[in-house]
Amino acid sequence: MGLTMAEAFILIAFALLLLFALWQWETNKENTAAVESFKDLTPNQQEEALKVIYRFRDLDQAQMERVHDAVKDGVFQDPANSWRFITDTDLQRLVDGAQKLPEDVRRQLADLVEAQQAEQVLSELGALERIVQAGQSLSGITDKIGQLQAQEAQVAQSLQNEIGDTVANLDGVIGNDGSITLPENVVFRQGSDQISRQLQQFLQAACEPWLRVLRDSEFQIAEVRIEGHASSEWRSGSTVEQAYLGNLDLSQRRSQRVLLACLTYISDEEIKAWARSHLVAVGHSSARPVLNDEGEEVPEKSRRVVFRATPDREIILEDIEREAQEALSQISYRRELFGSWVDQDGDCLDTRHEILQIRSEVPAVLTADGCRVVGGRWEDPYSGIMLTRASSVEIDHLVPLAWAWDRGASSWTDARRNAFALDRGNLVVTESTLNRIKSDSGPDEWLPPQEAYRCEYIERFLEVVEKYELQMPVAEQDRITNLRAVSCS
Repeated sequence: MGLTMAEAFILIAFALLLLFALWQWETNKENTAAVESFKDLTPNQQEEALKVIYRFRDLDQAQMERVHDAVKDGVFQDPANSWRFITDTDLQRLVDGAQKLPEDVRRQLADLVEAQQAEQVLSELGALERIVQAGQSLSGITDKIGQLQAQEAQVAQSLQNEIGDTVANLDGVIGNDGSITLPENVVFRQGSDQISRQLQQFLQAACEPWLRVLRDSEFQIAEVRIEGHASSEWRSGSTVEQAYLGNLDLSQRRSQRVLLACLTYISDEEIKAWARSHLVAVGHSSARPVLNDEGEEVPEKSRRVVFRATPDREIILEDIEREAQEALSQISYRRELFGSWVDQDGDCLDTRHEILQIRSEVPAVLTADGCRVVGGRWEDPYSGIMLTRASSVEIDHLVPLAWAWDRGASSWTDARRNAFALDRGNLVVTESTLNRIKSDSGPDEWLPPQEAYRCEYIERFLEVVEKYELQMPVAEQDRITNLRAVSCS
């Protein structure tokens, strides 16, 4: 079922830009003035407008009523009086929604704005609106969002299995997003950056398995953070600024000490190398307090240490943009028409993980339940590169599904399309970046960078085409035939 322009833009503006918070879409599907006003803004104006979502809690109603013209005119000299771009009714509705956002969503939205990435994100998402204008459903994109959420949930569950008891012993919590939060009273003395004995014991027991779970997950990770957080309280008689700066220095020193201690307790050199390329220490001072239902700071909960993996937004957006561009040229093609990876033999491994297990040059490493492959050794035939982590591997359809759709698969039965998608003769273990570059191209548009494989690649491609009786235009067939002659000479 396709989405209307208004509905899709709510999905884009709030689900994707709020780091894929789908709950906003599920609770707010009506056409609103907010959507139309947001669409009328330029990318720079939209970037400013996005800031309102995080700043709502700081404004009173009088301030909110003085903003619309400032946003439309590009006047932002007085931010406290420049945060409104929609009607009063819709603004209040969004205020209420923003105040209910989970803390991690508010925090990561703030990161997006503070890093001045909003304009880039909006640009990356430009193709999505064009798809909607063309009448294309966004179901494929929402499926990807669902996959990301499922991966995040899998990380959280794996952490719970590995170190859940260790975290609970310190009155800590593993969140649904896989973050680990430890309260101040068991990890530091008040006002001190000296690690407690309890925290040392925790780091010794938990650091290596925590990082191993993150490394081996299929979740695309940009960085792994150890965050120090403080309440707004400081010494008696201190000003607000003194309290902020004092807590900033303290939270930074605490996060750095925890990071250094964590590294010392890692014995596996591969995990330590991965940690050094991903781990960062961040001190947030009192900028991200824990609030109660009335929006008031809860000091004792605000003082905490958080261990968190953040998603790689660039890869996620590249995947969405790639799918968007493909859909623009093939409006009627939808990935779900070819089915999905399934467990064909009842051993709890779906097609992806069956292929990874069978084609690994060494015995594949499985999760504890035996249902997912996390490690092995695969040679990428496209590049010749050896791959060892399942999270960096993708299963490519040598003859792309969308390519096949335009050459006869659109008239197939669902069963035949599903058989084509699961045909192991058409599946290739390859590296993620190359798979994105190849996309839905045929041999006349893309050839493997490893020249020694090009002949075999074209031969295999044509075998699949012949097996499924796909029909190529004469000019395309001639180009591929000529390429085969050159590559196989």
